[in-house]
Amino acid sequence: MTSLQRRSPQVRKGKIIKGLEAKIEVSLEDLAKVAYFALKPDIDKAPKSSLLVNISYDKDKLIINLRGDDTSQLRAGINSYLRLINVIKNTINDSKA
Repeated sequence: MTSLQRRSPQVRKGKIIKGLEAKIEVSLEDLAKVAYFALKPDIDKAPKSSLLVNISYDKDKLIINLRGDDTSQLRAGINSYLRLINVIKNTINDSKA
Protein backbone atom coordinates (compact mmCIF):
# COMPACT_ATOMS: atom_id res chain seq x y z
CA MET A 1 0.00 0.00 0.00
CA THR A 2 1.28 3.46 -0.86
CA SER A 3 -0.11 6.67 0.56
CA LEU A 4 0.67 10.29 -0.30
CA GLN A 5 0.20 13.13 2.18
CA ARG A 6 1.05 16.81 2.54
CA ARG A 7 2.97 17.75 5.67
CA SER A 8 4.39 20.97 7.02
CA PRO A 9 7.93 21.82 5.83
CA GLN A 10 10.92 20.40 7.72
CA VAL A 11 14.49 21.65 7.81
CA ARG A 12 17.33 19.19 7.26
CA LYS A 13 20.90 20.44 7.39
CA GLY A 14 19.77 23.96 6.61
CA LYS A 15 17.62 22.87 3.66
CA ILE A 16 13.84 23.12 3.70
CA ILE A 17 12.11 19.94 2.62
CA LYS A 18 8.59 20.70 1.45
CA GLY A 19 5.64 18.74 2.67
CA LEU A 20 5.10 15.92 0.14
CA GLU A 21 5.42 12.54 1.75
CA ALA A 22 4.74 8.97 0.67
CA LYS A 23 4.67 5.81 2.71
CA ILE A 24 5.12 2.37 1.16
CA GLU A 25 4.13 -0.64 3.24
CA VAL A 26 4.70 -4.03 1.65
CA SER A 27 3.85 -7.35 3.25
CA LEU A 28 6.74 -9.67 2.41
CA GLU A 29 6.19 -12.52 4.87
CA ASP A 30 9.66 -13.78 5.84
CA LEU A 31 11.45 -11.50 3.33
CA ALA A 32 10.92 -8.13 5.08
CA LYS A 33 14.15 -8.33 7.08
CA VAL A 34 16.13 -9.50 4.03
CA ALA A 35 14.71 -6.66 1.89
CA TYR A 36 15.50 -4.15 4.65
CA PHE A 37 19.16 -5.16 4.85
CA ALA A 38 19.42 -5.27 1.04
CA LEU A 39 18.09 -1.70 0.64
CA LYS A 40 19.52 -0.03 3.76
CA PRO A 41 23.12 0.46 2.49
CA ASP A 42 21.89 2.13 -0.71
CA ILE A 43 19.68 4.48 1.28
CA ASP A 44 22.45 5.32 3.76
CA LYS A 45 25.02 5.99 1.02
CA ALA A 46 22.71 7.76 -1.44
CA PRO A 47 23.97 11.11 -2.70
CA LYS A 48 22.47 14.09 -0.95
CA SER A 49 19.26 15.19 -2.61
CA SER A 50 16.01 16.79 -1.65
CA LEU A 51 14.36 13.34 -1.50
CA LEU A 52 14.56 11.95 2.02
CA VAL A 53 14.14 8.20 2.42
CA ASN A 54 13.75 6.22 5.64
CA ILE A 55 13.34 2.46 5.78
CA SER A 56 12.26 0.09 8.53
CA TYR A 57 10.63 -3.28 8.96
CA ASP A 58 8.16 -4.75 11.40
CA LYS A 59 7.76 -8.53 11.42
CA ASP A 60 6.57 -9.31 7.88
CA LYS A 61 6.18 -5.72 6.65
CA LEU A 62 8.74 -3.49 4.93
CA ILE A 63 8.08 0.23 5.45
CA ILE A 64 9.63 2.96 3.30
CA ASN A 65 8.92 6.64 3.97
CA LEU A 66 9.81 9.16 1.26
CA ARG A 67 9.68 12.94 1.50
CA GLY A 68 10.40 15.26 -1.40
CA ASP A 69 10.07 18.65 -2.98
CA ASP A 70 7.70 17.81 -5.80
CA THR A 71 5.33 15.18 -7.11
CA SER A 72 7.57 14.04 -9.98
CA GLN A 73 10.52 13.46 -7.70
CA LEU A 74 8.40 11.58 -5.19
CA ARG A 75 6.79 9.46 -7.91
CA ALA A 76 10.21 8.54 -9.29
CA GLY A 77 11.37 7.52 -5.82
CA ILE A 78 8.26 5.41 -5.21
CA ASN A 79 8.65 3.66 -8.57
CA SER A 80 12.35 2.98 -7.95
CA TYR A 81 11.81 1.42 -4.54
CA LEU A 82 8.85 -0.65 -5.70
CA ARG A 83 10.99 -2.02 -8.56
CA LEU A 84 13.86 -2.80 -6.18
CA ILE A 85 11.50 -4.60 -3.79
CA ASN A 86 10.17 -6.64 -6.71
CA VAL A 87 13.72 -7.56 -7.80
CA ILE A 88 14.63 -8.65 -4.26
CA LYS A 89 11.47 -10.72 -3.95
CA ASN A 90 11.93 -12.39 -7.36
CA THR A 91 15.62 -13.10 -6.74
CA ILE A 92 14.95 -14.79 -3.42
CA ASN A 93 12.02 -16.78 -4.78
CA ASP A 94 14.08 -17.90 -7.80
CA SER A 95 16.91 -19.06 -5.54
CA LYS A 96 14.45 -21.20 -3.55
CA ALA A 97 13.25 -23.00 -6.69
